[in-house]
Amino acid sequence: MELYEAIMGRRSIRKYTDKPIEDGILEQILDAARWAPNGGNNNAWRFVVVTSPIQKKLILNFCPGIFDVPAAIIVICAEPKQKLIKEATRLLYMADCAIAAENIVLAAYSLGIGSCMVASFADVALQDLIGIPESIKAYIIVTLGYPAEDPEPPPRLPIRDIVYKNEYGKEWTSDG
Repeated sequence: MELYEAIMGRRSIRKYTDKPIEDGILEQILDAARWAPNGGNNNAWRFVVVTSPIQKKLILNFCPGIFDVPAAIIVICAEPKQKLIKEATRLLYMADCAIAAENIVLAAYSLGIGSCMVASFADVALQDLIGIPESIKAYIIVTLGYPAEDPEPPPRLPIRDIVYKNEYGKEWTSDG
């Protein structure tokens, strides 16, 4: 699958079949995550893969962004390299986790797996359920499963409405 085909074709999937995802496929997806660019190559992200049916159903209780029980849930966290985290470092970890999540959803799509990024969850409940230490922060969840739906593409604004050339507010013009 070509990169642009994956970018343009991937959709947020919120309904899944009951088919489990093989560990080998999950490892391919996780391998894509670990190759994501990250600030200072600090590799601070950590990935908790939840496949336990009981844990997945419990997670649904405090994650309003998950509508169906997926085959797997990947919780993307960051492990700080220092005790005092400055705001800039926290934002960097958030960006690193988001980039890893993008690699996950694109890799999943290329393998026929649906996905959805979820940022609405109760931090403390999630930490308690899957044993995330207090010093580690969960930033984003990605649900994975074989799609039970085929949503239409969402509307996007045209480039001319969101891109400026050389200065904010100056109309984008193409030179070619």
